[in-house]
Amino acid sequence: MILLDTHVVIWLLTAPERISVAARQAIAEAGARGEMPGVSAASLFELAYAVRRGRLRITVPRAEFLSRLSACFEIRPVTGAIAIEAAMLEGAFHADPMDRMIVATAVAEDRTLLTADRKILDAAVCPVLW
Repeated sequence: MILLDTHVVIWLLTAPERISVAARQAIAEAGARGEMPGVSAASLFELAYAVRRGRLRITVPRAEFLSRLSACFEIRPVTGAIAIEAAMLEGAFHADPMDRMIVATAVAEDRTLLTADRKILDAAVCPVLW
């Protein structure tokens, strides 16, 4: 099972050519198995915040945007266990709270995280693919 980092969701929506061949293949294979890629609720925050700040433009009402995301991705909640896991990440992992929540979701749910984020890749906290 896979979990998409926020930028991967954005690239799927706006610039799929930016997604690595390996990540595209993992997404396609998940679809072939009838699985929807997972997306952390923390990514929903980041997406909504990007819309609010004008960094991401949507052409539909926010409720419809969320509905469309929910139809394409399995939205994974930030549970208490994930929140604690995020707080406890050690080593080379950086301080961005949303990245910590996303990585903790991958750890807690035993998912491979698709990300191009060099800090996450270098930290080797969870299985990653790019």
